[in-house]
Amino acid sequence: MSDDAKHLTQRQFGAHAAGYVSSPAHASGYSLDRLLELVEPQPGWHVLDLATGGGHTALAYARRGTWTVAGDLTLPMLRAARDHLAAQNAPSAGYVQLDAEALPFAAQSFDLITCRIAPHHFPDVPQFVRETARVVRPGGLVAVIDQLSPGEPKTARYINAFERLRDPSHIWAYSEVEWQGFFISAGLAVEHREAFDTRHELTPWAARMGCDAPTILRLRAMLRHAPPPAAAWMKPEWPAASDASFVIRQFLLIARKPRL
Repeated sequence: MSDDAKHLTQRQFGAHAAGYVSSPAHASGYSLDRLLELVEPQPGWHVLDLATGGGHTALAYARRGTWTVAGDLTLPMLRAARDHLAAQNAPSAGYVQLDAEALPFAAQSFDLITCRIAPHHFPDVPQFVRETARVVRPGGLVAVIDQLSPGEPKTARYINAFERLRDPSHIWAYSEVEWQGFFISAGLAVEHREAFDTRHELTPWAARMGCDAPTILRLRAMLRHAPPPAAAWMKPEWPAASDASFVIRQFLLIARKPRL
């Protein structure tokens, strides 16, 4: 199951790497700005950006004088990130193809580890968090941004089914309480948490993963006929002259590894 899921992720994102370089939701916006504001990366820090995607977070760190490693499971995505940073005349960064659940680094290697809008693709999220706790130095930070599901199981299943229809490599988006539990179990002390909404137009969101017209119609139907608790979570809007839109609820969680 785990290996099959990772191979599916590689196929999905390898085929659509360029779309994530150009995606406004990944290139900029509240979550990236807020992350940089809160962690305040310092020149000389060793930083690891996991599931780097188009490399936007790694680019922001490299521009602040950090020693940055961009890591991703999918080689075409990693190449797209490298080309993107080169096109931006960014300072040099390292690039490593890796599995976020089995990091190829020694313990206590990094001052900061980040992962932005990706863990809902990971088969074993608690193991991913344990690996970040292992390779961050004492006193260092781990920061994660990802999708949230509601705590109510039936509604969570509907939200995740909607996401999986668009992207079969989507595994599960957890609740905020579950995420805090992952961090605490890994020995990381949560210092900041917040949740926020990101609004997406349905068609470009679906097209970024190569959805065909029938799939987009099914997504539209799921959005239109969502049960009231799911609709309250997704907040669909149906403008008369433009595409339907909906909300993906996300969180930002920052934790520190206790000093020895």
